Amino acid sequence: MNTADQLSVRLKAVYDMASSGVFDAGQRRFIDVGSDHGHLASYALLYGGFGKAVLTDIHEAPAKRSELTISMNGLSDKAQVKCTDGLDGISLMEGDVVVMAGLGGNNIIDIMTRAVKESTPDILKSITWCLQPQKSSDKLREFLYESGFQITDETVARDRDLYYVIMNAVFTGIKAKITLREKYYGPVLLKKVGTGNEVIDRYKEKLDKRYELASRGDSEIALMLKGEN
Repeated sequence: MNTADQLSVRLKAVYDMASSGVFDAGQRRFIDVGSDHGHLASYALLYGGFGKAVLTDIHEAPAKRSELTISMNGLSDKAQVKCTDGLDGISLMEGDVVVMAGLGGNNIIDIMTRAVKESTPDILKSITWCLQPQKSSDKLREFLYESGFQITDETVARDRDLYYVIMNAVFTGIKAKITLREKYYGPVLLKKVGTGNEVIDRYKEKLDKRYELASRGDSEIALMLKGEN
């Protein structure tokens, strides 16, 4: 199996975001939460230079698929697959790169809430969190800032005419508020609109139309469109 050929546009964009700024990958673990088929972690080990990987999935069938992919790529000595809920049973370590891609925003919030309770601030501050929520990205952004995280980068991947928001976050321990516009559009994405990234510009246009319709029944979105916070 050629894992490089198995990465979709979405997953390749997730990997690029997760690995951006990581210069000592050989000393880090790549943790893929909700690994499904195991291709993302395999790619990180084969081509990204990561020294170890942990793959988790709450369901047994996907966990077994991940095990098969890891084995077929000759990576069983570098990767551990666990059938568990999120990060349950995983002790986070300094420098970990934690990826949660394809999960709902509320699910990611639940997993991160438990991780914050079970880890020390020093460990949390050393971790890169790469998040690609399938939905509820607005709630996820709000949670991150209210829980002491900061979004350091955001992008959008277009795969088969669907748009996927991908963000990197770090734990600072400093709780903050974001504006409604930042909550719904993304604090970093807003800065990238009009800078030459066609995918981000088109995604912004889609959000404009979506929120214009939603504002008729959602008072918060209506306030956001009026420029009020």
